[in-house]
Formats: sequence, structure tokens, C-alpha cells
Amino acid sequence: MERNYCRLIALGFLVILGACGSSQEEDTQASIISYENIPAPKRNLMTDERVALGKMLFHDKSLSGNGKVACVDCHEQHYAFGENMALSTNGITQEPLHRNTPPLINIAWAEGWFWEGGAKNIESLMFGPLTHPNEMGANLKEVVKDINDHPEYPVLFQKAYQIKTIKSAHIARALAAYCRSLISNQSKYDQYLNGEIDFSYDELQGMKIVETRCGSCHPAPFFTDFNYHNIGLDSVFSDTLENLFQGRARITLKEEDMGKYKTPTLRNIFASAPYTHDGRFETIDEVFDHYESGILPHKSLAPQMRNDIDLNEEEREQVKIFLTTLMDSTYLGLKQ
Repeated sequence: MERNYCRLIALGFLVILGACGSSQEEDTQASIISYENIPAPKRNLMTDERVALGKMLFHDKSLSGNGKVACVDCHEQHYAFGENMALSTNGITQEPLHRNTPPLINIAWAEGWFWEGGAKNIESLMFGPLTHPNEMGANLKEVVKDINDHPEYPVLFQKAYQIKTIKSAHIARALAAYCRSLISNQSKYDQYLNGEIDFSYDELQGMKIVETRCGSCHPAPFFTDFNYHNIGLDSVFSDTLENLFQGRARITLKEEDMGKYKTPTLRNIFASAPYTHDGRFETIDEVFDHYESGILPHKSLAPQMRNDIDLNEEEREQVKIFLTTLMDSTYLGLKQ
């Protein structure tokens, strides 16, 4: 969708104007996720040139150590810029990674990145997958040299950032600008917020269930609180691989953050399976089953998880019907 960045900025205005017939609360929700409202640091404000340059880099396999892997190989548009496998084997070594590839949906509004919040901004996040030996395995010095010697990139960077010498920070900034442009705000739910359509009875019932039973961690309009929670997946947290399996506690070094991971968004959820930080659940019903009878106790367990979340068969179906309204075919590249 970033190919139509300028057009979508205009659509953002129309979306806001179209929301005039909705309630004040719905107006606020509808206007939050807009192309004129993308949070970005002053050093890397959003421009068409930066987004286009970032997209070019995102698809460029020469950034990887073996010249065979690009960012897009693990972040495919029709999988919500994620993957359809639990643990990716698409890196340069083809060894399974230890985390499920997170989809890139409205990530500009987050305040921490990676599953445990190990990156404080999107620009610094980029160096992780670029240099990880099992992901892109890039030698940054070689990448910077190649980009500066490239027949097209120097001109594009000059237009985007007004620089003559490209540094690794500029590459990260362009990639970050592109990732911030990956916005999902054209789902059926967004149309409902804009007053363009009505919901069916089951869609409304499903929305009410999500609001009352899931809303503390999955609030609208992002359907994630961008926060970290222990949802009872495990009761033992290994200290191997630099504490990789301890979740948020790996970053904060606090016992109360043990096993906490960032809340994934419910937007485009059927395109981003499998689920959880290690992709252990293949379907939404497996997620429901966990909440109903699989939650494991731990002192860092989220308060919302202290009691099982039971949904009868009808309620499950209504929730799934509502979740379908959060699918965005334009964002997924299924609708031009």
C-alpha cells in the first residue's frame, strides 16, 4: 500500500471527514490511524522519497551476507508482513529462528519493538535482523560501501536525506520510514467506524465480547495495548541463549516481567498465523483453548489471566466473525 502513499494520505483526510456521522468516540478511533498522523522522530520525518527508498531497500537481497535474503523474505505482505510458519527458516543459514516473525501492522504507534521490547525505536530495530548471523548476516561496512557505489542509491539518498555520503544510520532510517508506512486502517471495522456500513448481529455481538473479555489487552482501534503480558504459556523460563526465553524480563531484569511478551494486534489476525512469540498455536481455536483451560500459573501471570476465559461455541463463532471484520484486503495486497 505504500506505493500509493500520497493517494492514501488524501484518503486519510476523506476517512476523517467520512466519520462525521459517527459518535465522538468512534470519530476519535477512526482518525487515530491515518497517513497524516504517523508518529516519526524529527530526524526521520515521513516523506514520499524516504518511504520509496525504504521500500527499495526492503526488497534488496544485496543487503544480506550471501546476497540471497531480503527483508521481504520474512515479512511478506499477504501474511500481514509476517510469515506463515512458527519459526522462520528463511534466513541466510536456513536455521530455525527462536521467535515467530512479528507482522508489521501499525508499528509506528508502538513504544517498544521486538516481542520483548528490546528496541527503543524502529531505526535501531533494523540493525538486529540485518546483522543477525541466522537472519540477513550483513557486514554493515560492506553494505554501506556497496550502497555508496550503487548506480542508483546515492541519488535516491541525496533526494531523500540531502546527503552525499551514505552511512548505516541512513539505511536504517529509510527502512524505518517504509515500515512506518505499513498502515492497516481500511478494514470492514474501519468502514463501520466511518459510518459507511452497518454490522450484522453476530458482528456486533462478537465486537462486544472482544471489548468486554479481551479489551484490556486488545483495545480498539489498534487492538493491542502495545504492552507486555504473561498469558500463562509457560511456568519455567530458561536462562539459555542470553535469557532469550524469559521475555520482557530479559530486558528489564525484573522478576515480575518474566514470561511477558508484547500483545499482538488482532488486526489481520487470520493472515498472521501461527500465533504467540514462538508460533505454538496454529489456529485461533487453539488460542481460545489455551485461554479456556491451558493457562499455567506463575507469579508474573497477568491479572486478566487469573481466571480462565471461557467462551461457549456461539460466542467463539461470534468473536471469529468480528475478527474477520479486522481483515484489511488493501493492506494485505489482495485489493488494489
